[in-house]
Amino acid sequence: MGATSRQEPRPSPVNPKNMKKNRASKKPAESLPPSRREIGVSTWLLSVAVVLAPLTAGRLEVGSEPVEPSLRGVVTALFTTGTLLPVAIWVITLLALAAAIWEWTQRPVGDDAVPRPARVLASLFLLWMLVSVAVSVYRWGTVVAWSHWAIAIAAAWLFSRRRGEQALTVALALALAGTLAAAFAMREYAENARIVPNWRVFGTFFNPNFLAGYLCLTMPVTLGLALAFCPTQTLSSPKGGGELRWLLGFGAWMQMAAILLTGSRFGTASAVLALVVLAGWMAFNRSWNRQRALLFGIVCLLVLGTAFVTARSLAARVTTQAVQEGEHSGGFRVWTWRGTLRMTKAHPLLGTGLGTYEIAYPRYAYVGFTRLAHNSYLQLAAEAGVPALVLLLGTLGVLAWAVVRTEVRTANGMAERWDARVLRAGLAGAIAAGLARNLIDSDWYIFACLFTFWAIVGLMLSPIPLPSGERLGARVNRLYLAHTTLLAIAWVVLTLRMGGALNANSANWNLSRGVPDEEGYRRALHWEPFNGDHYLSLGMFSMSMARAGDLSRAEEAEKALRRSAELTPLSKTWYHLGNLYRDILGDRARAVEAYRHALELDPYALRVMAELGKTLEQQGKLGDAEAVYRRMLEIESSVYNQVRAVPELPEVDYAFAYAGLARIAKQQGKPESEVRELYSRALRILDADRAARENRVMLWSLMRAPERQRALDELRQECERALR
Repeated sequence: MGATSRQEPRPSPVNPKNMKKNRASKKPAESLPPSRREIGVSTWLLSVAVVLAPLTAGRLEVGSEPVEPSLRGVVTALFTTGTLLPVAIWVITLLALAAAIWEWTQRPVGDDAVPRPARVLASLFLLWMLVSVAVSVYRWGTVVAWSHWAIAIAAAWLFSRRRGEQALTVALALALAGTLAAAFAMREYAENARIVPNWRVFGTFFNPNFLAGYLCLTMPVTLGLALAFCPTQTLSSPKGGGELRWLLGFGAWMQMAAILLTGSRFGTASAVLALVVLAGWMAFNRSWNRQRALLFGIVCLLVLGTAFVTARSLAARVTTQAVQEGEHSGGFRVWTWRGTLRMTKAHPLLGTGLGTYEIAYPRYAYVGFTRLAHNSYLQLAAEAGVPALVLLLGTLGVLAWAVVRTEVRTANGMAERWDARVLRAGLAGAIAAGLARNLIDSDWYIFACLFTFWAIVGLMLSPIPLPSGERLGARVNRLYLAHTTLLAIAWVVLTLRMGGALNANSANWNLSRGVPDEEGYRRALHWEPFNGDHYLSLGMFSMSMARAGDLSRAEEAEKALRRSAELTPLSKTWYHLGNLYRDILGDRARAVEAYRHALELDPYALRVMAELGKTLEQQGKLGDAEAVYRRMLEIESSVYNQVRAVPELPEVDYAFAYAGLARIAKQQGKPESEVRELYSRALRILDADRAARENRVMLWSLMRAPERQRALDELRQECERALR
């Protein structure tokens, strides 16, 4: 009967006289009419997790605005802003853990779809990533990132045990999730297209590219389901089957249209690849017929029509002018890959620790700041070492070989109302698109994409049969024990992470309302004592109190910031320490030391350089200050400034360098024309920044901190006074 989540029913008595008749009328388990009991609680739990993933876990933790610390505020944030990402991942983990425990308690039977070599390689892969904690530059972050992979891979095994209507239920959940994500994106486009005709949608995801990456996983599955419900000579079309078929086809069109609206060029190419693989796989397993070809053609024609009518965001990015101006996008990726390879060569065995890319990468960068490597394979090698990448590719290769062998041996895979062969073609297209997408973006570092990819891999494994003569009773029980334990460990880690996130959010919310909540940050540290971000927040809170006049808090601020720098060696932490020493404690020598330490962690930290130059000026070390400003101008003329992620937005820190050189030139008695030219260059940068922010709607969301804006206003006033 395949893997189920209930005990085997006792066989009912059979009349010997009717035995022959009963045998003749017996149907395969997959052909039995579906029922809620057959599908099982565990399948419903996994289906809910699949639907929640894109709606709540498609973002990164980037310090979003705090939300009201109430149940209503948290739920609203999960489905709108993605602010409390740790809560979303915790909920999905809890659903997967509950599904594993429920199914295990029902004494499951059936085969194990995962080949033993793949299981061994996957176990070594998880173990190797966990070992990278030993060399990690941020150990708690490595443990949290490891838990994400552990959840996805353990859940993949649970998905591989779906059979018949169970697999169909999860596949329908994937189609629903993709359609909902596409609906959010299309609504967003309708709301913004009037103001910005080439608006790129991102829906519930961090940016448009990741939304495209997710939809590349669900679109071929949705289309495969639609084709699977097409009738054949041996497959009936039950009541309601036609409506469901066309509804799924409409959902596939919506998802493809949303991919076009993201403006993601490689996302669109990956979606086309998914369609090609789907069609090729159906030719491979001989599941094409006239009805399926008709539906496939109609969906493709609708997509082409949509591309001509609405995909302005994509069309704007493939014109000749856009390609010339958009060199920054492809060029930025190439230079980022070069920096990531440089990082990998420096740490080939264990990397810098899983999940530490944002912290470790700046020391090896050729171009500007980025949180992700734009290539999951390179990023994994840089973070966890080359062996981790080899083990991952080996796992996927063994699974692919097992799937192809099974597809050759499978006769037809048809149930009473749907054709599993066509669904597998859709799953194959999704996996191909996912693997391709990760060559150009770090989709696996978005939890929704990671979880969904491995769910699809698990479903693709579900038809693999048990080798003949092998008994699985005790082994299946051990496998449930192993995977449930893995999920439980990850759930404990994420529970601590969620507790810290909720308390930190509460403290930030109160602070935004003018109510100091120092205890909120301390409660966050009680949950996550090794999270450097909470120490940073606590240090910044104490530092603000010291700026307000309570100098007794300066020592607490220094202690918290130094502890944060120990746990999470970020350049910005040492930058704040430098400001603390210079502006509050009046110790410029220690401030210079802190700024230089920040530059060791990030040699291109322009803001740090500007403050270092300013401090050296205050010390009277004009030669040293001039060297720092000259270094900033060298960076301005280098590839670091020429290839940037957002080239239309000027880098205002260069204005500080020009103004600093102007002040030094004036003190050194250089010609007035040289001083005026330097101030003019600084003012031109500030004017270009103001114009870009006023005229480009897409940049309105890039708000500056009040302190930063005050510094820029003061610089503008200095330049204007000097030029007058």
